Amino acid sequence: LFLALQRFGYGEMPLFVVLAYLAASTAYLSFVSRNKNRYLWRRYTAIIIDLGLTTYITAYFGQAGVAFYPLYLWVMIGNGLRYGQHHMQVATLLGLLGFSGAMATSGYLWDQPGTYLGLMFGLVLMPRFFVVLIDRLTVANTQLQAQRDEAEFMATHDVLTGLPNRAYLHTRLYQSLSRAKRAGAEVTIAFIDLDDFKEINDSFGHEYGDFLLAQLAVAMKSVVRDSDTVARLGGDEFVVVIEDSDEGLPADTLIERLFSCVGRYYTIGDYETYVTWSCGVVVYPRDGGDVHTLLKHADTAMYAAKAQGHNRYAFYDPSMSQQVSEQLALRDELRMALEKDQLELYYQPIVDVRSGRVRSAEALLRWHHPRMGTLSPTNFIGIAENSGLIGPIGHWVIAEALATAAVWQANSKVPVTMHVNVSAHQLRRENFVEEIRTLIEDSGLPSCVLDLEVTESALLQDTQRAEELLAALKDIGVHVALDDFGTGFSSLSYLKRLPIDLIKIDKSFIDEIPGNVRDCALVDAVLTLGDRLEHPIVAEGVETERQRDWLVMHGCRYLQGYLYSKPVPRDAFLELSEQAFETMPSRLASAKF
Repeated sequence: LFLALQRFGYGEMPLFVVLAYLAASTAYLSFVSRNKNRYLWRRYTAIIIDLGLTTYITAYFGQAGVAFYPLYLWVMIGNGLRYGQHHMQVATLLGLLGFSGAMATSGYLWDQPGTYLGLMFGLVLMPRFFVVLIDRLTVANTQLQAQRDEAEFMATHDVLTGLPNRAYLHTRLYQSLSRAKRAGAEVTIAFIDLDDFKEINDSFGHEYGDFLLAQLAVAMKSVVRDSDTVARLGGDEFVVVIEDSDEGLPADTLIERLFSCVGRYYTIGDYETYVTWSCGVVVYPRDGGDVHTLLKHADTAMYAAKAQGHNRYAFYDPSMSQQVSEQLALRDELRMALEKDQLELYYQPIVDVRSGRVRSAEALLRWHHPRMGTLSPTNFIGIAENSGLIGPIGHWVIAEALATAAVWQANSKVPVTMHVNVSAHQLRRENFVEEIRTLIEDSGLPSCVLDLEVTESALLQDTQRAEELLAALKDIGVHVALDDFGTGFSSLSYLKRLPIDLIKIDKSFIDEIPGNVRDCALVDAVLTLGDRLEHPIVAEGVETERQRDWLVMHGCRYLQGYLYSKPVPRDAFLELSEQAFETMPSRLASAKF
């Protein structure tokens, strides 16, 4: 640039022009290397260089070559001033810049007193221009930085909950393990999966489920420290990383804190839902030395906890890997059980001790496994619920039970009602009532033949929906029995509100009567309660005559258990339904029912 100006006769280049040019070039290279928006920086840099040259020319000649440098005038006034426009526009611009008495003619400017107007023009224009330029660059840089920050957050965090995502979790885990290794400390990792979240989504909608996940994220964050990590892997899976704390609390105490804050009722709009979860826990370095191994073992422990039942956690044990593999294999075999006709219903009678006749039958599912023999529901219902198979299996059970009841009605003079167990998963199905109505219509039976047995825990997960659901079942004539009464967490207010037709006392309370005073007191209280509420009571698990006699003496009219019959296939039950069992002994004839 210096040599070029000398060649065209502009004399020696002042030092400030060289420095301005070098500074502009350096800034240009820095901006281009650090920013993707190169066009923006190239444009501003070109103006800087042009301004530097113009300042030199105006200082050297004592006049402003406006006609030859319209670019910066256009930038400054923003109205598109171009070469050849009226000279008064240039005079107006100079007036805005603070010059009075300036003259402008055909592209040349000079001051009336003959001073170096060009130098003054350059000195005034440069500060004003750089104020605008720096402001624009600052705004642009701030916007770009905000965009970069937002893009980085979106890449490392879950959009719904704002928690770290799977990729960022791995980064945080690497950091936590590195710190723990240097300090000789432990890191607790909890792998969490919500129970029955799919049914919540299906029943209430994904918007409800999303809002619930956001609430859960807030709840979990509230019980961990800022140095700990709560991440969402996707769906209803979360991971909590708890580094060794100064409190020195054991891992199970920390997990209990999580359970206490998450396992509760959540109110979203008009709905109230009780949320439970299953959790697998690993501790570094005991259960693994790297991120992949620890997450794999935590996932295994979570599945082991879920297989034991909902709302619990389990610490990883090497034997779990084999157990989980077996559970997964059993799940795949269960998928084929319906197609291969491996499922069958057995029936156990419920006897009216006043008449000695069978009042009703409870349908109990059996799986004739090709390798493991005949399995009861306790061996596979948990797998069916966790894998989503409970829907088709539950549908088959109700349809088969109604078909059996139709056969009995046609071949026996004794009318028998059918009790069928339904799970919380089935109750959450949006079209459950309509499904029951269709199955009853297809069977050709009156709806009063069907008694659906539901557990306390299933009803208490969402009491408002349970109340609406039971009322809808009552409207179509279906009876509802409260199963395993006493094993859940029900209150008398729920018994009053829910439209229950019958209460079944769980076998665990019958096993030790009349020898166990506490069990006797509890059963007697339930019998009295049923009498006051006018709900019939069925005692399950009656196996001895002493149990029968005590129950009859305290007013229990309906008994079920091995004392009368174990569960039997359909044809064998038909014979039982026509059999007269022993009525209550004469010494108990005064018993009040």
